[in-house]
Amino acid sequence: MGMAESFDVNAYWLKRGRGYATERLPGEYHRLQEQFLLSVLRDGGLPMNRVLELGCGFGRITKLLANSFPQTEIVALDLSPEQLDNARRHCAGLTNIAFRRFDFYSGEPFPGTAPWDTAIAIEVFLHHPESLLRDLITRLAQVTSFIVNIDWSERWAWGTPEHVWIHDYAALYRDAGLQCATFVLPTKVDGLQPRLFVAGRELPDAILKLERQLGGSDPRADNCSSTLPPVVDWMQRLERAIAALRHTIPGNGAVILVNDDQWGCEAKALPALRLIPFLERDGRYWGAPADDAEALRELSRLQKAGAEYLAVAWNAFWWLEHYRAFNHHLLRCPRILATDDLIIFRL
Repeated sequence: MGMAESFDVNAYWLKRGRGYATERLPGEYHRLQEQFLLSVLRDGGLPMNRVLELGCGFGRITKLLANSFPQTEIVALDLSPEQLDNARRHCAGLTNIAFRRFDFYSGEPFPGTAPWDTAIAIEVFLHHPESLLRDLITRLAQVTSFIVNIDWSERWAWGTPEHVWIHDYAALYRDAGLQCATFVLPTKVDGLQPRLFVAGRELPDAILKLERQLGGSDPRADNCSSTLPPVVDWMQRLERAIAALRHTIPGNGAVILVNDDQWGCEAKALPALRLIPFLERDGRYWGAPADDAEALRELSRLQKAGAEYLAVAWNAFWWLEHYRAFNHHLLRCPRILATDDLIIFRL
């Protein structure tokens, strides 16, 4: 399942990179993810002298690697100049990182001096189509001994957003002539199971042993204990939010929907409403605002074009803290619904 052929991946991420400076998922999840990654890297005996990080974003994993492996030379790549600036600030004082701008689609050699020991991509591969990913894996296999990625690989019960593809990573690595070990992270996110994959021409015995110990690719395996609180079921919250919109907004109402373009089913589920993604370009989602000024400017534009309501979904509640002036403006509007799943303002 993937995006339309007309979808411009780079344009989307360049736009989103201007305002994406926080994580959607709970902090507990990221702490657990980071601990799991470090455990596999260390206990699996992967070489970490020279590391290539793909899609570093604002530097969350980059900083983790630099602090955990202080002797490691890290080259961290991202398409977005703004995200690279964010990452440099986030990793200030760490001298073992070189940040470089890089376009996966350019066909150019990876920046820095090959070969690398390990290439790492955390929640990056799922944002690119299979054709690009096959080429990327082939190119990585020529310049690095091992590839490590964390992604979701299950089919979604709801439609995927335009910027998400679902891949069979083990099959992709196998097709590239690589061995692959699969590790199931000890928690689900929105009902889906994240997995960590390690691929290489020949995997270390320690990685294969660790795969057996942790339960491998069997999603039923109790591969690790976790104190992470259970994530509220995504589908239940989605159904409640859709029902709330249906019952609160009159038919044919024009609603600005702030949901990070994560639902994938709103047009089909709410055909009577005029749903407007935010930010919006030509009727399509265009990423989060770069700042409060852009959010307010775009809100004013859509109001003048006829938008009557603005709804913020639970998975985008982070907007109300990140964009403080935008939130302050909304609080001056009548709030006609406020639940744990959805807040609706009349504009």
